[in-house]
This record gives sequence, structure tokens and C-alpha cells, in this order.
Amino acid sequence: MLDDLLGNPALRRALAAGEERVGRVLARLMASDAVSSGVSTLVTGALQARRTVEDGLRQALHAARLPSQDDVEALHRRLDEIESMIDRMADRVASRGNGGGGPGGADRGA
Repeated sequence: MLDDLLGNPALRRALAAGEERVGRVLARLMASDAVSSGVSTLVTGALQARRTVEDGLRQALHAARLPSQDDVEALHRRLDEIESMIDRMADRVASRGNGGGGPGGADRGA
């Protein structure tokens, strides 16, 4: 039923005309220096507020001796590095145990 409604050519033309009009109005608004300046000021203020909140949260976590998200992500990366190093070492030990030579290897003379 919704597909039939959305597929109606008259409705499609009406939607397209409405989108075009809204687009023209928005283009005129954004061309206005006052509106552009206001939007820019609003976005800049919002970004600064976000940074202030994040800094405050980081300080509160530090004061409570809790890790921040960045701390947890750094720890996760370090654990991945250590796990990879252990896997490489385990592979080397396994290859030596399977006749790879070296001390204790299976290729010693009997």
C-alpha cells in the first residue's frame, strides 16, 4: 500500500516540487551573510562546548582514578601487540620442537 502511494506520479511530482522550493529557500538563507555567520557561530560554540565537556569528563575520570576511553583503547592496542608477540614466540617454539633444529630439536644425532 505504501509502495503504491509512493509510486503515484502525482505524489512524486508534488514531492519533487516541494523539495525544489525548500532547496531554493535554504540556498537564499545560506547566501545571507547574517545567516551564514549565525550558523558558523552556532557550530563553533557547539564544538567548543563539546570540548569543554570532554575535558571536564577526562579530569573527573582522572580524579576518580578511572581510565578514559582513550586510555582503554591504548591499553587494548598494547594488549593486541603483546598477544601478537606471544603468538610469534609460540610459533617459533613449535617449529623448533617439530624438527626445526636448534638446541633440543629433533634433528640431533642419535
